[in-house]
Order: sequence, then C-alpha cells, then structure tokens
Amino acid sequence: MNDLLQKLMRLKTPVKIAATAGVIVMIVAVYYMLFYMDLQDQIKGGEVQQRSLIAEKENYEKRKKEYLAYRNELTQLQQEQRELLKALPKRAEIPTFLSSIQEQAELAGLEVLNLAIEAEAPAELYVRIPVRIEIRGSYHTITKFFKNVADLPRIVNVENLALSLEKADETGSPRLRAKFYAVTFRYNDQPGAGGGT
Repeated sequence: MNDLLQKLMRLKTPVKIAATAGVIVMIVAVYYMLFYMDLQDQIKGGEVQQRSLIAEKENYEKRKKEYLAYRNELTQLQQEQRELLKALPKRAEIPTFLSSIQEQAELAGLEVLNLAIEAEAPAELYVRIPVRIEIRGSYHTITKFFKNVADLPRIVNVENLALSLEKADETGSPRLRAKFYAVTFRYNDQPGAGGGT
C-alpha cells in the first residue's frame, strides 16, 4: 500500500487530479448504482401507491356521497309512504274512522241520527268503504262538519248528499237533516283479486 502511495506522490499534478477525479467518479457511480437507483425505484413506487390511494379515496368519497343521497332519498320516500298510509291505510280501521267522524260531528255541534257501514267495494288499487250517515243541525254546523271531515288525514269523499228542512229549533233557526255517504278507502294489497275496475 505504501508503494502505491509513493508512486502516486511521484506523479505529476495533472495526473494526480485525473486519478482523484477518476476515484471520485467511481465512488459516485458505485453510490448511484447501489443506493440512489434503489431509492429512486422506491420513490417511484411510493408515488404510484400514493396516486392509487388518492384515486381510491376519491372513489370512496364519491360512493359516500351517493350513499348519503340514496339514504336521504330513502328517508324522504319512507316519510311520503307514512303520509300516504295515513290517507290510504292498509287496514280498514273502521272503528277509528267512525270515532273521528263522530268526533267531528260533536265538534261541529251536530246530532248524529244514523251511522251504518256498508259493504266494501274492491277496486284495482284500493277498496272503497262507504258509511251511510244521517245528521241533524243548522246549515252552518253541517258545513263546518264537512270542512272538518275534509281536513282529516284520511281520504274521505262525501257522496249522495241529500238535505231536507225540518222544524225550527227552540231558538227559531231552521234545522236541516243531511243524509249522505262518507266514503273512505284502504289500500288493496291484493290488486286484481277483487271485482271492479
């Protein structure tokens, strides 16, 4: 080793510089081959993985937005279904319906003379449930009753209304007798099974 150093010391300065530059180039080349290329491959692999994770995250965020939109739509549809089932319930619920009719008549100040349930008439999507009603009261109380019935959450049609004049009451105001059908409906869960159109 000493011989090599002595030989190097005897060389001229430009040769020393060239030898030193050659050694430096060789060290840099070895470093580049062993370490830098490996690090560069790792960096490229990391960048590819980062792009993949970013794309996956964007995909998840998109799916999350779609899920939230579907969930909101489902909640809205369920709320609409609850509202529709109030208007057109799946079961007849006649006692509840008669109770609400009776309550509206009492609130209006009417006398209920007759309340009779008629036979159901199935149609394609609904079943028609007529209730024959006869009430007595003043014109204003009868109109108030019809307004209250119209405000019920359940669908109610008033059909075949017949009014007749009766004797005046003790206050002298004329009294009317109203005969009509209060027709309500329920959802027909077996479409086509019943007759009718």
